[in-house]
Amino acid sequence: MYNSYLNFVSNITKNTISNSNFKSNKNYNGILEHVSNEQGKQYIKLINETITTLFPEISFENIKDFIIINDKYGIPQKEHFTFPDKTTVICSPTSLRYVYHSLIILNYYKLSNNTKNIVEVGCGYGGLFLGLCYFSKILDIRIDHYYFIDLPEICILIDNYISLHKDIINISYSTHSAFNYGSEIEEKNLFLISNYCFTEIEKEYRDKYITNLLPKVTNGFIIWQTVFNLPITQTNILNKKIYKIEEEKPQTATIQNKNYFVYF
Repeated sequence: MYNSYLNFVSNITKNTISNSNFKSNKNYNGILEHVSNEQGKQYIKLINETITTLFPEISFENIKDFIIINDKYGIPQKEHFTFPDKTTVICSPTSLRYVYHSLIILNYYKLSNNTKNIVEVGCGYGGLFLGLCYFSKILDIRIDHYYFIDLPEICILIDNYISLHKDIINISYSTHSAFNYGSEIEEKNLFLISNYCFTEIEKEYRDKYITNLLPKVTNGFIIWQTVFNLPITQTNILNKKIYKIEEEKPQTATIQNKNYFVYF
């Protein structure tokens, strides 16, 4: 599955992606853009709870604006959703996931120890970065620089996709090959994000991140998958003080092998 994903990404980046249907292609959907309609409904509920309790500055008009932005390119598969303000929205459920993840990450990021630079390991096409750009501006949360770490083919896709959204990008960024494991990033006091990646990669590669990148990281947020034989009891491998662990919301894994939000 992963090889077909990489081959597909490599092929689409040889041409302009502005008219590509990569978000709805089966070779891509095994890895990304596969959030279900039911999960999308749960994300809407969680988004509503989050903006009500934490971010009243954010309106559902803001949410809709971001969804339109992220769904503009890639021709994603869209579903019908009803928002709490009774508006019917046709959008990719994955864009709703990016909204929710952006909000909970920003809420924790603003509490971190004056960290102003973010590094993301396993970045998809850059949708989470777009969400963080969009909502951090509304919330007046400062992010100085964003480091993407992914495979070279994916970094090209990210550069191409982000370049289509220049009008909303307010954070400087750079892409970095996963084969360097963050060793060339000189910045210290980083905030790490790794959603559905850090616990998925093989141990020998994860250990290289622990050696080369984690010493530069102060705080972070990981969506921890236990299905890859890395129990939630092993968060000590990060060598960081764990702030909070909670089950993923909504739970997108199985009861036997749950996912978790790990804040450190």
